[in-house]
Amino acid sequence: MTSFLNLIKNAYGGLDRTMWLLALIQFINRSGTMVVVFLSVYLKDDLGFSLGQVGTVMALFGAGSITGTFFGGRLIDKIGFYRIMFFSLFFGGLAFILVGWVRSFAVLAIAMFFLSAISECFRPANLAAMSIYSKPETYTRSVALSRLAMNLGFSIGPAIGGFLASIDYNLIFWVDGVTCLIAAWILKVYIEEKKAPKKEKEESHVIRKSPYKDKIYLLFLPTCVFYTVSFFQFFSTMPLYYKDVEHFTEVEIGWLMALNGLIVAVFEMVLIYKFEKKTSLYNFIAWGSVLLILSYISLVFWGGWWWLVFLTIVISFSEMLALPFMNTFMNNRAPVESKGQYASLYVMAWAVAQIITPLIATNMIAFSGYNGLWLLLAGFAVITIIGIKWLERLVMREKA
Repeated sequence: MTSFLNLIKNAYGGLDRTMWLLALIQFINRSGTMVVVFLSVYLKDDLGFSLGQVGTVMALFGAGSITGTFFGGRLIDKIGFYRIMFFSLFFGGLAFILVGWVRSFAVLAIAMFFLSAISECFRPANLAAMSIYSKPETYTRSVALSRLAMNLGFSIGPAIGGFLASIDYNLIFWVDGVTCLIAAWILKVYIEEKKAPKKEKEESHVIRKSPYKDKIYLLFLPTCVFYTVSFFQFFSTMPLYYKDVEHFTEVEIGWLMALNGLIVAVFEMVLIYKFEKKTSLYNFIAWGSVLLILSYISLVFWGGWWWLVFLTIVISFSEMLALPFMNTFMNNRAPVESKGQYASLYVMAWAVAQIITPLIATNMIAFSGYNGLWLLLAGFAVITIIGIKWLERLVMREKA
């Protein structure tokens, strides 16, 4: 028991106070993450949109993510991550409240684009903040702490969101908006703005100032896209499968989504602390992809509540193995003067996944059913493994 408590203490020790405050902001902000989880069900069942319209709205939401991430990343390097974080949280909160009143397909599609653009400015700014406030030797654990807070919030948000959605879908827009505003207030009151250092010691002889000239990083981004398309399906159009095929209620869907966040929150910090030095980040990402492959292939043969609970656990471990180390790869490649742009392109890879995942999923469902979709997404995870091992070879060659 004592050794276990020491493991927990060491896993969470040595992190800067500001990192804990940033994690608190993530927790509060993600506790309101209800709109995205229930968006596909809300559009189809509450507003009566067709599958094509659902895919279009969610694709525009993803396009807004790319737009906000791209311009947010450039603004970070000009006016600072702190101001971008506050702008995104404050005005994003107001936007969530307003969008909840929109019912027209055309207006809602445009509104979701701008809502996403404003909200997604936060992510590259938050990544840049972690790289500035944390120590180099604790960066991966700082990322894990942020993800712990995010997933704790994400475990609470969908569970509450499922309950609220069963009453009135408009309530989830209000809660999402208010939590963003609370997070903006905490940032302004409790975290002092910090400037990035002007100089940085490069880890290798290669001097990188722009991500657009970093060929290895540009190859890393599509690898991220293939993984995130495969992974993101569980949080975008997967609720349609739960609803249409498994006939789960909104409350049951909420609890299933919440389980993922709870597992990641409980295990990720300890997992990274215990095994981070055991092997390369490339192997962690590859193992995470293997778990995705096994999960999707199994869905061809098995279903039901308890099997999907088990798969949620497996997917959670895939996330814990892959995502923190993708963040670490990004941070290792980025010089201080371009951290905003590196973070921006990294988050844009996620935004691309947000765009193409619902389009791929809804069209594959209509064309070949869910089994065809599962096999396609398993194939994307295979491509991820090939890509990440290729990148490992290129990086080793660069260092040599």
